[in-house]
Amino acid sequence: MTPRFNRLPHLKAWLPVAVISVLLTLVSGLVGTLSQVRDGEFAIDKALNDGGNGALNLLAKFASEAYSPKFAILMTAAVALLVWLIGRSRLDALAFGLTVAFGWLPAEAFKIMFNEPRAAIGSLVNQVMPQEVDASFPSGHVCFSIAFGFALVYLARSSRAKWLAVAFWVVSVVVEIWARLYVGAHLLNDVAGSFFTTTLGIVVFAFLWNKWFSVKLQSTKLFAK
Repeated sequence: MTPRFNRLPHLKAWLPVAVISVLLTLVSGLVGTLSQVRDGEFAIDKALNDGGNGALNLLAKFASEAYSPKFAILMTAAVALLVWLIGRSRLDALAFGLTVAFGWLPAEAFKIMFNEPRAAIGSLVNQVMPQEVDASFPSGHVCFSIAFGFALVYLARSSRAKWLAVAFWVVSVVVEIWARLYVGAHLLNDVAGSFFTTTLGIVVFAFLWNKWFSVKLQSTKLFAK
């Protein structure tokens, strides 16, 4: 049986898309350094937070915790393990994990580059989460939700679970964006940067995977089946 991740979706114009993604990420990051823009974006966070309640606080906290780095890594590893054991494909298991990683981890490079401070959340009505002190731009939580959902949809694309995977992807991304704004952990420019950054990582990885990694791995005994 041909592995599901034998080839990833490959754009012929992958290089221009990657370059444009970098440029859009840089623009989003620079916009986030403008104090007037930050104030306006934080007003959106406050409006969402002011209209909250106990149930929404719990949902926002759960979404923030579930896609935090420690649980994100565990979730990715768990799905990859299931793909290996149930799907009996080491290649699919590896490719699933790498697809998520390449869509998620490039955000760290831009976090280091911009080192954008988090918004001070002391003025929020609902103090759902403690003040986070690491770099704000882009949102790693949103990057993970996009990359993880994409990998799930690609894994399930030819199965009966395809539309369930699509629904999960859309809902999880929307909820994660709302949650991170609701708790005041991120601003809109952080979210926009997450889409561009994740697109960059996935497009570049798809090219590398299709061009070299998939073929070379399948020529070895470990990944031949």
